[in-house]
Amino acid sequence: MAITYNVQVVTGNFLRSGTLDSIFITLVGTEGESPKTALDNWGVDFYPGAVSDYKVSCEHDLGEIVLIRLHKVFKLELFSTSWHCSSLTVTSPKGETYRFPCYQWMEGQQKLELREGTAKIPAMDTLPLLKEFRIKEVQNRQSDYEWKVYAEGVPYCLNVSSMEELESEVKFSFTKAALFAERSASKKIELKLKGYSDSQESWENLEDIKNVFWFNKSEMSEFITEHWEEDVFFGCQFLNGLNPRLIRKCTEIPPNFPVTQEMVAKSLGNGTTLQEELKKGNIFIADYRVLEGVPAGVNNGSQQYLTAPLCLLHVTAQKHLMPLAIQLTQTPGPESPIFLPSDSKWDWILAKTWVRNSDFHVHQAITHLLRTHLLAEVFTLATIRQLPMCHPLYKLLIPHTRYTLHINTVARDSLISEGGVFDKSTGVGYQGLVKVLQKGTQALTYSSLCLPEDLEARGVSSLPKYYYKEDGLKIWAAVERFVSGIVDLYYKNDRSVQEDSELKKWIEEVYEKGFLAQESSGIPSSFTSVAELKKFLTMVIYTCSAQHSAVNSGQFDFGAWMPNFPSSMRKPPPTTKGSANLQNYKDTIPQINTTCKILSTLWLLSAYPGDMIPLGKYPDEHFTEAAPQRHISAFQEDLKKISNEIEKRNESLAKMGGPLPLSYEYLYPPSFENSVSI
Repeated sequence: MAITYNVQVVTGNFLRSGTLDSIFITLVGTEGESPKTALDNWGVDFYPGAVSDYKVSCEHDLGEIVLIRLHKVFKLELFSTSWHCSSLTVTSPKGETYRFPCYQWMEGQQKLELREGTAKIPAMDTLPLLKEFRIKEVQNRQSDYEWKVYAEGVPYCLNVSSMEELESEVKFSFTKAALFAERSASKKIELKLKGYSDSQESWENLEDIKNVFWFNKSEMSEFITEHWEEDVFFGCQFLNGLNPRLIRKCTEIPPNFPVTQEMVAKSLGNGTTLQEELKKGNIFIADYRVLEGVPAGVNNGSQQYLTAPLCLLHVTAQKHLMPLAIQLTQTPGPESPIFLPSDSKWDWILAKTWVRNSDFHVHQAITHLLRTHLLAEVFTLATIRQLPMCHPLYKLLIPHTRYTLHINTVARDSLISEGGVFDKSTGVGYQGLVKVLQKGTQALTYSSLCLPEDLEARGVSSLPKYYYKEDGLKIWAAVERFVSGIVDLYYKNDRSVQEDSELKKWIEEVYEKGFLAQESSGIPSSFTSVAELKKFLTMVIYTCSAQHSAVNSGQFDFGAWMPNFPSSMRKPPPTTKGSANLQNYKDTIPQINTTCKILSTLWLLSAYPGDMIPLGKYPDEHFTEAAPQRHISAFQEDLKKISNEIEKRNESLAKMGGPLPLSYEYLYPPSFENSVSI
């Protein structure tokens, strides 16, 4: 007597996800296989968003359905189209349901095998067929996704030379790709029409900078245009700007930064001294030592200049973080004066601008590129190469890798390559960028990637008005609770973590390819406990989502007014006081075409991305069981609560007004993505 199974097939619900080609299926059970059966209800079956049911008949009961094979066959080869299969559900005559997450493309004439979607670590598989399947799955992926060296001493990356070589699963959707291309082209056209992009002149008037992208201004960029010269805003950026993880508490004045009480007495005011403020924990420092010895680049055929400044800051009685003193090199002496707020207007503005230029390079190369983009690519590749789809940690991490390989390939093609934007329009050029990345990689530590530990190590946990800290800690805790809940479902004790061979290979690859097997990093090369695993996974998800947003989303806001975030400096740092004036300043900051090129890039990278999936949203249901889905729902509720708290805080700040930006929105969960995708 024939046995009939119902098969429901879901096609991706987005542009160009459907196909006119023929699809066949074979069900594989513990008691045998079904015949290869055409999925055909007449007419067009696999259009975008289609949810279609089919019958598969067998001569006998197949037992537990453990695998399915899909076959895509040309109807007309000339008109063949790719097909994105979202998922399949098989229902037996007894009403047993088997779910098969897919979320993959089938191209040309192709066979695709999928296993039933219940999450399992290796120890949970007993069938030889399934044990062999998970081994072959990662072996196939390892041949498709190989490592290569971007530069010696820097994390490894995907071995492709262009976007065309990327696998379809990791490419931008058609919608996102089209929007990205349109935005990039429109900016180039706009600047050409205005006559800016070819001009190698200095800005005649600083106010003219407003004319670039005038219709893209934001509330924050307008605020910065009006307040960029003010010390209170300069200090604020160390807390809630693009690089909020550089500042640290200063408990004693460094010997190479000989700031004295006499220098800062006026800034500190009556009733206190520098030593007293150091003891109270009110003195902080920003040190750009990582830039020392980095070769400067060339823009428009002219040599650019770099320096490695030190900046001392003070928390005032009004709870503002204010700059006290700036030294533009790491070596004190007559030719490296200490600049003070009491100096002439342009001396002080120029000194602060040198700090902002140094911040540009540390932010772009280390805080943004290395610590989010490049590490996210390492986590992505290790996940794809070492964890089969059925592994619970693949299901947990894969949404946080979306589009990362594509955007990083774009970056290596046009931004961080020889002849790219960074090479031609910043103060470090390509060789300098590599040098900064090498230094940053050598200094990478596990604790600095874990927000609570990083804040404690830098001594900044008690800093007031540090919204990056406040919002970040809430999100970190929410991610930690989510990760903990998922991990506890599959790892019952430390031994189960230690015995997971796939997890072992995953962390080994992260350690070797991302952190170059540097023991000094503190990155584990293996996991010995459930607690260690939870902490590391929390760091991975936070890095790929919230941390990236914190250091990426505001790039145009803070950089649209170029003097606040200059990409290069055309004259060396001053060696004496009293020489700066407005004309000298304009001849030091970037030329018109360099400004336009950088602002185009900052706008493109921080504009609202198309095809966005915010943190905590998982439209691709990789987890099929009820228990992990409950943890996803709880995570979403956590994020909703945090979002409400941020909204109320920002409303309160807006009512207060004052000399600081009115809100902090770069860690507002609905506004940033699960992954590094832009």
